[in-house]
Amino acid sequence: MKNTRCRIVALLLLALLCVFPARGSSAAETPSCLTVSNQTSRDLLNIRFHQGRTTYFVRLDMAPGARDDIENPGVTADLRVDTGLAFWFFKAVPLAQARRLTFCGDHTACLILEQKNNISRHINGNAQSLLPGELSRPVCTLDQFRPGMTMNDVCSLLEPDPPRDDNDAVLTSLGFAGMVWAARLAPSQSSGGSGSLSGRDRLGHLELRQHLTDANLAALLRTLYSQGYAPWQAELPGLDMNFTEMTDMDTAKQKDILQRALEYFLQSGRGEATLMLAPAAMLPALADADAPQRDVQLFTLTLRQSSRTLVVDVAAYQGGEGAR
Repeated sequence: MKNTRCRIVALLLLALLCVFPARGSSAAETPSCLTVSNQTSRDLLNIRFHQGRTTYFVRLDMAPGARDDIENPGVTADLRVDTGLAFWFFKAVPLAQARRLTFCGDHTACLILEQKNNISRHINGNAQSLLPGELSRPVCTLDQFRPGMTMNDVCSLLEPDPPRDDNDAVLTSLGFAGMVWAARLAPSQSSGGSGSLSGRDRLGHLELRQHLTDANLAALLRTLYSQGYAPWQAELPGLDMNFTEMTDMDTAKQKDILQRALEYFLQSGRGEATLMLAPAAMLPALADADAPQRDVQLFTLTLRQSSRTLVVDVAAYQGGEGAR
């Protein structure tokens, strides 16, 4: 648990103050804190609360087995839980007397609502996978992510009003490395506007999610290596590597060392690893410069054993400015 006090979410409080008027004694009895417990084997990224015309988010970023306290909205609301690879939907969840929400499902959406009178209620929801079936085609395919590109450069078949997460990233499916990924297309922070996609058409960064398996990781690395990428840095439990410092080894040897370390890591079944890959030809310049001197896209891979999730962050930097 990150801390012992309730996390105050500014957006949530603003929504509550503006929308929900003060109540009588029943409101005063509402528990001020709501404990959220993740008893699934998935990450819980955020919860979207929807009540009437009001929609707001609470960020969780919660690994399996973790829990945290949030401000209790004290209303009956529809919940959309973002697990990274799926949405879970729960209708009309009464939160006014609740003190704990325990998410317990893996293949199905399951919620245990614990009230302050120690009565527990089991609620079943609906699950929507963000990964299409094995025979489905992706909405679009990633060829290259470059600075200044628009959303439609990556994905020209986006829905007019696509679903979004709490970071305002568009959620869709995207093909890369021979797989279909759950993709999040985050608009650039420098782009103004709100409402329709046309006001936020510049892409800030891109995140891909898939199940962490030996085959998926191997296919991803094989694709990146074939595109001229090489390992730059790696952080594994108890082991940090900077491949630009391995000057007495060629790239093939460095890849072999990384592969062996990854095999041990995956066999352990525990912990988290992070890998950063960059174009092999640019590695010396990237290691010595504060900012890239020409346009470059970098791949950061996160391997989460607890939720068996493979996360790929794709960032494009403009040469000479170091900005996405």
